[in-house]
Amino acid sequence: MTAATGALTSRLRAGLHRLGGGPGRVPGVDVARGIAVLGMFTAHVGVTTPDAGPAWWLLELSHGHSSILFALVAGISVAIVSGGPRLLDGDPLRRARLRLLVRAALLLVLVALLDLLGTRVALILGFYACYFVLALPFLRWRPPRLLALAAVVALVGPLLAYWGPEALARGGLRLPRDGSGAVTDFVLTGHYPAIVWMAYVLAGMAIGRCDLRSPRLRQGLLLGGLAAWCGFSLLSGTVVGAAGGEEAVLGQVMAWQSVDGAPFAWDDPWPGVAGLFLDGPHDDTTIEVLASGGFAAAVVGLCLYVGRVGRWVLAPLAAVGSMALTVYALQIVAIWHGDLLGSTTNGPLVVMVLVTLAAATAWRFLLGRGPVERLVGTVSERAAGPPTGRS
Repeated sequence: MTAATGALTSRLRAGLHRLGGGPGRVPGVDVARGIAVLGMFTAHVGVTTPDAGPAWWLLELSHGHSSILFALVAGISVAIVSGGPRLLDGDPLRRARLRLLVRAALLLVLVALLDLLGTRVALILGFYACYFVLALPFLRWRPPRLLALAAVVALVGPLLAYWGPEALARGGLRLPRDGSGAVTDFVLTGHYPAIVWMAYVLAGMAIGRCDLRSPRLRQGLLLGGLAAWCGFSLLSGTVVGAAGGEEAVLGQVMAWQSVDGAPFAWDDPWPGVAGLFLDGPHDDTTIEVLASGGFAAAVVGLCLYVGRVGRWVLAPLAAVGSMALTVYALQIVAIWHGDLLGSTTNGPLVVMVLVTLAAATAWRFLLGRGPVERLVGTVSERAAGPPTGRS
């Protein structure tokens, strides 16, 4: 074997090693994250009307479900980088918290730059920064406590998100309209309010604190998630149907929501209880949390079945998931550059997906971590400092 052949063989092996995930990566989690990112492509630029063809139902699932899956996997990632099943303490815990805090700050910088493009896409990365900060106090919690807190948030949070802004308006308080109300917007009134969405993050952290190789875990996530999705979707359809249908319920909700400058009085009718049983994209009701959260858990459970063969078959999806920040940011740039939100066909979507899969696979094979991930990782590691050896 010549020196050139040996060098080529060595590079090929290194590339395949990177493409397979390498140490510390969980292929199933990367695949789930990749599905979430590509699903957001569909939600942003896909045509999902019934006349879009036989794939309509699958495309329709992307709305709402993709971002929820992204949030659930974000919670899993938080747990993994803070020790996984092994709870950290002392200096390792301090460094993990500092890394997450720096990542949150860098996300705010990234989303600020993307927001300048004005694409009309509801950017989720700023809310992710909020979720990371809110997750910091719970890095030493075990799965049962995390699940219990996630359940409390899933039950109470939607009530606050549903009636809270209306109560503020009727109380004569101003809802946020600029950066002065950033905390209120992040937590309560925004497109992805933390008072609701932390349920997904906390549930993801509970999953990430378990042994992700456990057959019992992936079976429970798949079957339990499917049962929750089907059961709560059926409950939603039954209650909303009895109330006159989705359009009627939405009309009643909108009729009694205050608008700027004209709030209703306290003794006026309020948005009805039936609205809490809606489970459409971003309704942020308890029913949606339980149904769509169950769907996301089922997807994660299915992805955790990825084995040795699946690792290579699904390598392009895992590559996308391993560099989700890079792909997400480039997606926004592509939407801005090509004005893709007004597309009337799924042609741009197909091109975006295929180019993304190919480019992410090639990048991971040749260079490993995505460019944004490499930057965020390097800055957060340097900010955390070297380990001191104290536990």
